[in-house]
Amino acid sequence: MMRDLVKQMYTYNVYSEKDAAQTVEEFKERQDAEGYTVTKTKIDYKVKKDRKTGEIVEEKWIVEITITYNM
Repeated sequence: MMRDLVKQMYTYNVYSEKDAAQTVEEFKERQDAEGYTVTKTKIDYKVKKDRKTGEIVEEKWIVEITITYNM
């Protein structure tokens, strides 16, 4: 049985907006050399707050990148 990987999705947690944008750009810069096309990108900002004080305890950006391989 022969199988070809056609589409793949990557999810990263990064801890600054700059790193999130840089992650997407790195995938876009490498797409021609590595034989894929970036077909979808999504960046979500998530915050975790302390229940008592309301202070931000943790913040992160979730980067989702979907690539499709050139066949």
